[in-house]
Amino acid sequence: MRKIGAILVCLVLAACARPSDGPSPSSFYNAKDPATGKNIPVVRLTQASLPVGSNAPLAYNPADPGLSIFRSGGSGDVRLRRGDVIEVTIFDTGEEGLFSSANSKTLPLGRFTVDASGNVNLPFVGKQRVLDSSPEALQSRIVGGLKGSAVNPQAVVTVVDRPGNAVTVGGSVRSPGRFPLSARKEKVSDAIAMAGGALSAPASATVTLMRGSRKATAPLSRVLNEERQNVYLLPDDQLFIQDAAPSFTVMGAFKSTGEFKFEPGQLTLAQAIGRAGGLLDDRADASQIYLLRNQTTYTTVHSGAGKALTSTTMVSNKPVIYRADMKDISNLALMQQFQMANGDILYAGNSGLVDFAKLFNVYQKSPNLPAAAPPVAPGN
Repeated sequence: MRKIGAILVCLVLAACARPSDGPSPSSFYNAKDPATGKNIPVVRLTQASLPVGSNAPLAYNPADPGLSIFRSGGSGDVRLRRGDVIEVTIFDTGEEGLFSSANSKTLPLGRFTVDASGNVNLPFVGKQRVLDSSPEALQSRIVGGLKGSAVNPQAVVTVVDRPGNAVTVGGSVRSPGRFPLSARKEKVSDAIAMAGGALSAPASATVTLMRGSRKATAPLSRVLNEERQNVYLLPDDQLFIQDAAPSFTVMGAFKSTGEFKFEPGQLTLAQAIGRAGGLLDDRADASQIYLLRNQTTYTTVHSGAGKALTSTTMVSNKPVIYRADMKDISNLALMQQFQMANGDILYAGNSGLVDFAKLFNVYQKSPNLPAAAPPVAPGN
């Protein structure tokens, strides 16, 4: 009798702390938001509305100015800088001009580099201060220096190389380096193209533009889609492309668990489960599939008259748990529309029979209880 009582006590104690790989279904419904202390809502997939299809929240705050803080007219600055290489040609239209000959009235003086002091040393006219001067201004000074020596001198100054007029592109691109700017006024997308393009898909890459002490970041997809983000570049700008592919984490009774990267807007809940190899047939409860999300929403504030104030956006973060029942055909259809978001946790719970089987296995492996002493014969 004492043996049976000891066994019952062990079973009761084991049932109070039965082995499990994770939270039970009831724990999801009792989960509380650490910020507010309120229960985190558990939304069945058939009742979900915001994250389904095109209503999925944006990956960035639309009120964030991004790269638009660097709005400029582009690299149209023709002023000469240190390191610029210029080519000078002189013409003399007079019959008896200093540079006239039987064959030509043109004299190429050659190529000259603006030195560290901002000067160039030219034949016939000597040293000239050219820093921050335009080629046209230098042409006039050359002509003025030749008057008295030539009958009707003319000069042409052409900038052939501007090594200082360049931008640096680094990070997750095929050919990082320093690239010259031209009179075409290159934009951010042009510089990325000159670097061979980004190694990541636009939705999975971010662009950081550094200009002096200022810095701003925007998703590459936003730069390509919004004209105000694709700003003109200026000399010495620095662009850094970073692979920022979002990811989701798989836990519980899936065939493959861990972290998986994906492209935003290109992965549904059904595809995510497929990427994890599906459920474990001998463990998972197909009706207990949970997706945990820290949902960020960007809401445009409206005025009293009902007009949208596009410059005012309210950002809110709210944890939410979605439950999918793969035994329900309608859930399978919705899983093909439900878009995954960065940071999602996908969890599959165990079948109740699995936990009881573990409990029975633990009991079998427990040490044997001491056997009761045999009864003593009378008279011994």
